[in-house]
Formats: sequence, structure tokens, C-alpha cells
Amino acid sequence: MAQMERNVNLEEIDADALFGIDALKGQSILQKLIFFCCLLTGIVANVCMPMFLHTPRVVCVFIFLGCILVGIAFGCNYTEDLTYGKYLYCYFFKPVKTLRYESTEDIELIKKRAEELKKEEDLLLKRERNANPREQRKLLVRLLVFVLVIAILLLSALVYVKAVKPKSYHHEVIMEEQVE
Repeated sequence: MAQMERNVNLEEIDADALFGIDALKGQSILQKLIFFCCLLTGIVANVCMPMFLHTPRVVCVFIFLGCILVGIAFGCNYTEDLTYGKYLYCYFFKPVKTLRYESTEDIELIKKRAEELKKEEDLLLKRERNANPREQRKLLVRLLVFVLVIAILLLSALVYVKAVKPKSYHHEVIMEEQVE
């Protein structure tokens, strides 16, 4: 029995692609509806037309292929945002679309933003330096009082524990009299 190569890159797997067909990746609901309706219409036409309308097989095959062509053109994706029909339109008619955008790597804009950030940083540093000394003393006193209260609470808890239980044993030995 032949062994298969099992190295699979999980990042490249698209759960939306049917049977691994890349053209069925990232379809919208409308595209899925168009593709599967055209596929179903082609199959029904290929099966039912010869039985009920006595249409020649060649005509049924061409009708089937036409339905599939419409389904692929408007229901399948060439890229994530371009269907095959749109791709063919762009390929044959070459529409021109002018794009206007502002460069995100504009050096002058970057320098201006860096200067603004530096000014904001300087302003914050200046505020820190000009802090009111009285406020700083109040904060320092509050901190010292808090530390002192915590220390007193801990020491009083230790003294209480020692006062309630004056002898502290790690273990107790109970000796029983042996009866002979």
C-alpha cells in the first residue's frame, strides 16, 4: 500500500473551499447561491430535457456547459474580491481607474508627528517637575502612616497569638501507661 505525504500546512487550508477548489474560497452568500443554482439548473436540464422534450444530447450538453459557465463566471472567485466574470471583463476591456491616495510614508508627516509627540512628552515632564511640594509631602506622609498602621497590625496580631497560646509546641507526645 502506498504511503501518502502527510505534511500539511494548516494555515493554507481554507474550510470554505469545497473539495479544495480555490475558486470556491471566500464566496459571498449570493455567489454560492448563483454557483449552486446554475450547477443544479444545468444538471436538471441535462437529465430532464431528453426525457420529456426529446432534445438531442448535444444540445443538452451545450445547455449544461452554458449554465456551468454562468455559474463559474459569477459565482466563483479569481481572487478574494474578484470573480471570474469581473476578471475577464478587466482582461478584455481594460478599464482605467485613477487611484488617488496619500502616502503613508510621507517623511514630512512623520517628522511633524514626531515633533508633536516630543512636545507632549516635554509638557508632561514639565508638569511632573512643577508638582506642588505640599502635595508631595502629603502623599509621603500618607504612605508612611499606611506602612506604620500595617506594621502595628501585624505586630499586634503576633503578640495576641503569643498571649493566647503561651507555649507553642510543634508536636505533643502522649504517653500511655503500659498494662502488663
